[in-house]
Amino acid sequence: MSGTASRVAAQQVFTNRSDETAAFARSLDELHASLDAAAISPVADRVQGRRNVLTFYGVGGIGKTTLSHELERRFLAEAEAEGRNDVVSVRVELSEEGAHDIETLLLRLRAGLGRLGSHWPAFDLALASYWARAHPGEPLQEFLDASPMVRRASRSAGLSEQISQNIGALVPEVGGLAGLAQRAALLVYRAIRERVRAGQLLAECELFAELIEADADYESLSFFPYLLAWDLDRQAGRGTRPKVCVFLDTFEFIDGRVDRTAERFLQRCVYLMPNVLFVLTGRNRVTWADSAVQGELDFTGPECWPNLHHSNTSSEPRQHLVGYLSESDAHSYLCEALTRDGDPVMPADVRERIVSGGQGLPLYLDLSVSHYAELLARGRRPGVGDFGGSFTAVATRSIRDLPREERDLVRTAALIDRVDADLLRAGQPSLPEGVIARFLRRPFLTHDDAYDLPHSLHLALRTAVRGADQGLPDGWSDRDRTDVAARLLRRLGERLGESAGRAATAQALALGLRVADSYGVFDDWLARAAQRLVAAGQWTEIGAGLTADAAGVPEYRAIRAAIQGVQLRRSGHARRAVEVLDGADAGIAPTSLTAQLVRLHLAHALRNHGDYNRAAEYYRGLLSGEFASAARYWLADYDYLNGRFATALAALEHRPERDAADEGERLRLIGHIWRVNARFDKATDAYTRAVALARTEGLLAAEAKALANLAQTTCWSGTVDAVTEAAVRGKELLDLVPNPVELVKIRSAESVGHAVAGDRTAALAALADTRELADGIGYRGGHNLADVAAVLISKLAGDLDEARRVRARLDDRTRASGGNTYWVPIVTTWIEGVDAAAAREPAVDWVDGSAPALARWARIGEGARRG
Repeated sequence: MSGTASRVAAQQVFTNRSDETAAFARSLDELHASLDAAAISPVADRVQGRRNVLTFYGVGGIGKTTLSHELERRFLAEAEAEGRNDVVSVRVELSEEGAHDIETLLLRLRAGLGRLGSHWPAFDLALASYWARAHPGEPLQEFLDASPMVRRASRSAGLSEQISQNIGALVPEVGGLAGLAQRAALLVYRAIRERVRAGQLLAECELFAELIEADADYESLSFFPYLLAWDLDRQAGRGTRPKVCVFLDTFEFIDGRVDRTAERFLQRCVYLMPNVLFVLTGRNRVTWADSAVQGELDFTGPECWPNLHHSNTSSEPRQHLVGYLSESDAHSYLCEALTRDGDPVMPADVRERIVSGGQGLPLYLDLSVSHYAELLARGRRPGVGDFGGSFTAVATRSIRDLPREERDLVRTAALIDRVDADLLRAGQPSLPEGVIARFLRRPFLTHDDAYDLPHSLHLALRTAVRGADQGLPDGWSDRDRTDVAARLLRRLGERLGESAGRAATAQALALGLRVADSYGVFDDWLARAAQRLVAAGQWTEIGAGLTADAAGVPEYRAIRAAIQGVQLRRSGHARRAVEVLDGADAGIAPTSLTAQLVRLHLAHALRNHGDYNRAAEYYRGLLSGEFASAARYWLADYDYLNGRFATALAALEHRPERDAADEGERLRLIGHIWRVNARFDKATDAYTRAVALARTEGLLAAEAKALANLAQTTCWSGTVDAVTEAAVRGKELLDLVPNPVELVKIRSAESVGHAVAGDRTAALAALADTRELADGIGYRGGHNLADVAAVLISKLAGDLDEARRVRARLDDRTRASGGNTYWVPIVTTWIEGVDAAAAREPAVDWVDGSAPALARWARIGEGARRG
């Protein structure tokens, strides 16, 4: 333990918790007996109460994590002794960065179960369908490799190869591809969906078809555990039932939050996998069986969880309070932890003093043993006076025993969840490599090489270090802690870099936000990382677990508001987002990156809420900062919506290109401007370039949008085949990356195309579909497109009165919204001619003047009349 040559043997000791280990064994037996006796599997009968949760709860430092690891060790050792290869365990530390992410959790479960074999068809096909739509162009392997824990589990099971094998076996027309890259993804998803709709694929799996058709979001994904349970049940039908245990440690990091979304997803996972034993360890009793939590979680009350109710004191699995060690157990621990020639090293009176002071707290005993070993290493003969006192006193002695340099290192490690040599060096840059290496071998540090930051202090010890430090002459002040925390935070950002993947970015951001929250420090990389995740569509879990009342520096409070505002806006609560973001940048420099982030998302929220004018004010204020490119784009869009086409076009043509997604948006908006100016050749060129760019870069959502716009352009030619070609290609992609707004645009284009071609019946059918789709998603702009088509159809039929009635409705709607007012003069050319159209207010700044632009639109109306 001390690194000093000695006859003293130090060893890890698990103090016999016979009640807890017996409860685990009985829980396994009871669960499997009930599964074997069930007339209908509880996987299929989702109304049955669940009896698959064993919980151990108690105060920090009581030994819950040690118990969890020991139960897992015994579980696997017993299987090995019996020669069984159908026993697996999955461990998830819920205190880890990203552990609450439902994608990560499910992939860890699937990787663990993969050790039972490769046959998981329902889950693997559904995952392929989900991944193709939720992560277009992102290979699954990249995501698997980004998380250390997922990477280790997936590689040991050959997860990618197993998924590829299942896809190839059940959907042979895709040639056995893993099917999770852009074009292959489209092929895989469509092939799976068509086979499901034809009833040819896993029809006996009740929820399979529904989940294949469902939106590719976290809500749908959280039901995928049912598919894992169903696949596992099929394995049980082929012989001996596999034994699966999932160990969820540090459950206090997920339960009882104000926002219980993560707990709801995890609870849904547990409920839908009744053939798996879940062992939960944490500080608090699980409240799922309490009726008081109804409405916050899906499955609540004693009917859902009959064994978790507080009145159950005998039927396993159930809830157990993990108590302090008895005196005899504590003595046994101290006798076995340090030995010389098989005999206890610690004298009886020292052991008695430690047992008396520790009151059965295992972590207290651990630290006392470490203190004893350190004194031996110094050549001292430890006495009774060196031990006893409070936990803080023991922590103080443990810190005091260390050399000065290592005292600073333990204080540094206490500031952050996980560390490695590089991060410790950033916190203490003056220390030699040898000192850091020696410190990382200390017994009070845990080590797991699955993590990029593999070392950590026990949470209870991290908490105690600050109090213990106050009694030491060289103890750190608050300023000292803040300075070191700032260096740690800065180094985290430097390690992340600009090219880091989504998973690595999310993990670093979660770690950095907790440091910022706890120690009042901040660094601009936090804002950049948050924006990177938002831009990638990964906004649901950003900032999970942040405290709502942290004093924090103003920048921290601002980024917390920005994250909350994004989540509100993206979930349809634009008004509430405006309230949260408005004024959230108070107290920080207007030029700071975080202030700009707040104002950018405030502008977006205002725009979503329909306040285009105020949104434009904020965009203008961002023109000289880091988000200037985005601001210029949205200001150009604002000019376009208000008919200032020449201004918008000039801004877009001189806008510097940033990345492929940004350039695609620029091309599409240029196309919009040319299209409403009836310069369909130029619009087609812009959209075609946007399609090609999106296809090259694997941006399926952007390609689908550009194809919808292309259909909106070709429709004015009256060439139905051209409209159909763009529409079909667009719809194929929208199957993969659903976007109902783009479907509205495509259907309105089909209505116009039929009208220009003279097919009134088809035009009216497409028009009705356009309005129905727009109403279904609350898309008011869809009715603008429908009204334009309706005016054209009425003009074709010679019903100018109806055309005027529709135009009046269009005029009222566009004036009220403050955008798209150019459609009224356009449709007026068909009803009353170019001069009347040019005279309408508000005036439109056509690119090449009102007379040429309106004349081009008028000719379309004339063509419709002739057809």
